[in-house]
Amino acid sequence: MPVRFDAEIEVTRTGYYSMIFDGYIAKVPLFDDVVKQKLNEIEEAEKAEILVKSLVVDPSMTEASYYKNGIFKVHWEKQGDLLKSKFIAFLRRNENMLSLWYVKTDGKVHLAGARAGQDQRKQLRDLGLDMMGEVRLITDATVVGHNADVVKEWPKKGPKFQMYTWKIVNIFTPSPSLTIQLHE
Repeated sequence: MPVRFDAEIEVTRTGYYSMIFDGYIAKVPLFDDVVKQKLNEIEEAEKAEILVKSLVVDPSMTEASYYKNGIFKVHWEKQGDLLKSKFIAFLRRNENMLSLWYVKTDGKVHLAGARAGQDQRKQLRDLGLDMMGEVRLITDATVVGHNADVVKEWPKKGPKFQMYTWKIVNIFTPSPSLTIQLHE
């Protein structure tokens, strides 16, 4: 799960995307084992090394290092044509923290942050994990729905660009959600 992070996504009206995640993520089982002192330092280091190796298999992961207590420092970047890729997920498809996907039949692009249930979020908080960060999406396309905290013009990219920002203050903050209409 993301712990502290900064994520920036760009989606153009033609379907080109770029996605960057920079921050810290926790591997919950390892965090749990460390907090409950189920591992000695050598076992912790061995498990962390295995996890770092599994992270850097992804060529989009340009940095992955063990920080401490089951928490890893990561930098991940990906870009391309969403109309061809169809689905992009940070971190992985089976460990989805933040995703973009394109639905060809209606011409819409969706952004969604992964969301644990209320009970699971409480368990994570009770374990000592929390979440804090910011997600930004910049686009010149037509946004038809979102739950962003702030929307503002973003002339640095061009006259029609807008930036949608979500401030994640804790694990109970609503997950980012946005829908873009590419074809009208």
